Amino acid sequence: MIKYFVLSGLLFSLYSSPLFAQDSIQATIVLIGDAGKLTPEGRHPVVEAVKKRIPFNDKTTVVYLGDNLYKTGLPDEALPTYDIAKAPLDSQIHIAGKADTKVYFVPGNHDWANGGANGYESILRVQQYIDILGNKNVKMFPRDGCPGPDEVKINDDITLIMMDSQWWLHEKDKPGAESDCPTKTPAEVLTQLGDMLAQNASKLVLFAFHHPLKSYGPHGGYFTLRQHIFPFTDMNKSWYFPLPVLGSVYPLTRAIFGTEQDL
Repeated sequence: MIKYFVLSGLLFSLYSSPLFAQDSIQATIVLIGDAGKLTPEGRHPVVEAVKKRIPFNDKTTVVYLGDNLYKTGLPDEALPTYDIAKAPLDSQIHIAGKADTKVYFVPGNHDWANGGANGYESILRVQQYIDILGNKNVKMFPRDGCPGPDEVKINDDITLIMMDSQWWLHEKDKPGAESDCPTKTPAEVLTQLGDMLAQNASKLVLFAFHHPLKSYGPHGGYFTLRQHIFPFTDMNKSWYFPLPVLGSVYPLTRAIFGTEQDL
């Protein structure tokens, strides 16, 4: 029987038993989503918390689940905003220091320049930047803007499969039928995914990509009562200007019609 988890921004560890000592841990899998924006102090709170709480060694794997750069990906290095834009990426890349920990990056919609015309270029720049650093433990998957899926071995019992879900949604330039990607169409992606699951039928399969299959937030059409009555708080948390009835226009419209990023 195939055992698999779909990963979308969780933080957990896999133990042979939670009561055993540290050396009995089979693998620690750290999942971080939406780490692409730093605080004014130049830090990301989740990345910093992981540094303090997680032991980094050859049994640890870190997976960034997309939106690793806000909000329009990585610009050309000739632009004056380049150093500021790539700062979050630097903090993610160096999370484990010199430890023998594997670090993987999965793209999200913001890494594809928020679905913009230069999204494909942005993805390639991110990959090139990670590769140039030359850290054998840090990789971006899928590669070259391809949809995937890509498979890596965590250990003898655990396999990680990564896919670029934004590739499915991206309406601008992206690798397609004429590309060198191993899979070029949605049908080929699903066929390859099925083959990978069959080959790993006796293992725990972790399936990682940016977009969740279910959401209880705005992308799933769910809005809080506060968002209906105080809609301006979405723009500024202190803007508690009541707008009953009219304030429900956007949540209801969004829930019915949605956007390309919604479920």
